[in-house]
Amino acid sequence: MDKLIKIIIADDNRFFCEALKDSLDQHEEFSLGPYFTNLEDLISYTNSNTLDILVLDVNFNGNNSLDYISQIKKENSNFKIIALTTLNNNYIKGQALENGVDCFVGKDSDLSKFKSVIIDCYAQNKQLGYSESSKVIINNLSFTKRKLEILQALYKHSEQNDAQLSEVLNISLSSLKTHKRELFEITNTTNIKELLKFGIQNGLIIS
Repeated sequence: MDKLIKIIIADDNRFFCEALKDSLDQHEEFSLGPYFTNLEDLISYTNSNTLDILVLDVNFNGNNSLDYISQIKKENSNFKIIALTTLNNNYIKGQALENGVDCFVGKDSDLSKFKSVIIDCYAQNKQLGYSESSKVIINNLSFTKRKLEILQALYKHSEQNDAQLSEVLNISLSSLKTHKRELFEITNTTNIKELLKFGIQNGLIIS
């Protein structure tokens, strides 16, 4: 390798940042920059410094860091992002890659192989770590992508009534009510509170 790969770590858990940084710092191919435990400092750094790889936690102090990628790369987009998260399902993977993540790795993966993941991600010109699927299977329950979009919207716009939410989603009120009824049936829940709790507990909603 002609040059060291400069790596930045961003995770809301300082101890995890330090442990991962110490682990990666043992490899002569890598140069470890500072780590970040809040998104504001990360955004300031990435837009004013050079780096090659950003290892980014998805669930960031209750915020979905995927929503901030456009800001993270606003002034400098010449680096790749590896999403490292406990939310290891196809729906979150799809969201990550749609938002500009280059590689998705679950925290339950074998992190002893993380060195090769970084090198592969750095060398490749395509996104890694995701197989497109029209459905997500959680606890043997099958969800379409559209159903999960509705679930996310119910959480993000919980202060709005059905009529307002149907406008946000650009669907009819009757269609929204049908989706909600089917979500209740799939998850064996009876109200929005139970449904959102299911989504959070199963990694379908980042809270």
